[in-house]
Amino acid sequence: MQGAIEVLEPSLSADELGWLATLPDVESRLIFTETAADRTTYRVQDGPFTEEELASLPARNWTLIVQDVEKHLPDFRQFFAAVSFIPDWRIDDLMVSCAAPGGSVGPHLDNYDVFLCQGMGSRKWTLTDPAAAIVDTSAQQLSLLQPFTPTATFLAESGDVLYLPPGVPHWGVAGELCVTYSIGMRAPSKAELESGADRLYGDGTGKPVPESSESIFYAEADLQLAEAEPGRISASSIQRLRSQELLDRDFSDEQLVTVLGSVVTNTKAWLTPDSPTEKEVAAIVSRFAGKSNLTVHGMARIAYSDLAGIRLLFANGFVKELGQQDLDLVRELCSTRKVCMLTSGQHNDSTELIEWLATKGVFDHDME
Repeated sequence: MQGAIEVLEPSLSADELGWLATLPDVESRLIFTETAADRTTYRVQDGPFTEEELASLPARNWTLIVQDVEKHLPDFRQFFAAVSFIPDWRIDDLMVSCAAPGGSVGPHLDNYDVFLCQGMGSRKWTLTDPAAAIVDTSAQQLSLLQPFTPTATFLAESGDVLYLPPGVPHWGVAGELCVTYSIGMRAPSKAELESGADRLYGDGTGKPVPESSESIFYAEADLQLAEAEPGRISASSIQRLRSQELLDRDFSDEQLVTVLGSVVTNTKAWLTPDSPTEKEVAAIVSRFAGKSNLTVHGMARIAYSDLAGIRLLFANGFVKELGQQDLDLVRELCSTRKVCMLTSGQHNDSTELIEWLATKGVFDHDME
């Protein structure tokens, strides 16, 4: 969609993205487009990178990618307001890429929805028929498709947004130095869900998951706008799990939502907030009692369910039963990612919940 976002704020310059890519706890990659004997290949180099490595990059044919930008720079969560019609527990991350002219990550497809928001510069996108997509088994570290016969072409310029449904093959090539902000969704696979179910309800031995389960993903073709309340896992989501046979058909609704909530709030190992000390937990509880603000940690993932007789809170892969009196606080937490001092006095009976959240690393405990 042309001009869908008139002003991209906040934004990252190429140098600022490069700085992020030098940090050890940031997932970053450089992808070089190389052509020899009329054959194009893509070489991947994993970060972190030194300033000297980035300064010595050639004038063309490279792409720098940084994942989970909003977890390191929480202000960038503002991009998610552009997709407020999608339940936010489905949002995975904001990936930001900077590409020199000719830079690309090659033709590929994703198994989840993607919104590509063009920042500075321009990028040419070509799409092809999913039925014609062939996986290039010779490619390493990248799931590439070769050959790639374009069926549609788009030029994304600053402020444009390209939406790609799951499974649509696409290929972006920078026409000039450009920055693209990619909002990626979380579509748990049958394998992830089955593994989560075994952890919660099985014998914990980690039973082998059939390879076929890794290519089956949760889908929301019938998503309704009413489901997009911040943090809430809807009853329709649970029915999709059942109808798509992503989990044991004999599971109760409570078991289904427990597995889903635990899986989609689970964090990547290198993005898990540090566990606070007992002293830090006590300080957070004290701040709450003193009606001071509490802010959700940038890397924390939270969601909840309020189904018929089933009230559960999910935080960083953990689950807790909720009392009716806690729902307003949880809704506030999911909507604003903070507990505001102006309203915390209404939740005086939620101290135990605050303490549980604190122990799970949900709150920023470096506050002065």
